[in-house]
Amino acid sequence: MKENKRKIEEAKEFLIKATRLLTEVIEMAESNGTGAEEWMRQRMELWARIYLEGGVVTRERLHRIWKQEMKKDVRGLGGFFVGKRASLQWTHDNKVMLTRYATESIEAWTGKSIEEYSGGYKEKPKGI
Repeated sequence: MKENKRKIEEAKEFLIKATRLLTEVIEMAESNGTGAEEWMRQRMELWARIYLEGGVVTRERLHRIWKQEMKKDVRGLGGFFVGKRASLQWTHDNKVMLTRYATESIEAWTGKSIEEYSGGYKEKPKGI
């Protein structure tokens, strides 16, 4: 039991160091004018838009956000649902929800919570 606690604490320390390092890299990139990579910005925008709608949207709404509002090909959405760090997942009632990985990624990449980051996107009225 003590060994597990020690390993958990050690892992936490490594994660904190890695997050700080990643934040420094992003800040350096931003100071050089490059900012976050385009793929990162696209992901964060989608996550922010979903967050503003309560963190759960219908499949149709997800497609409207990605295709009509963000002007992306819906075939690109599949990558959000796969892998150990999937950022979107299906709910039991066939809706799409953000995972913890999405919120943690925004925080790691920007140093802001998803709530703070999402403030840059106006909430869209539902059904549009």
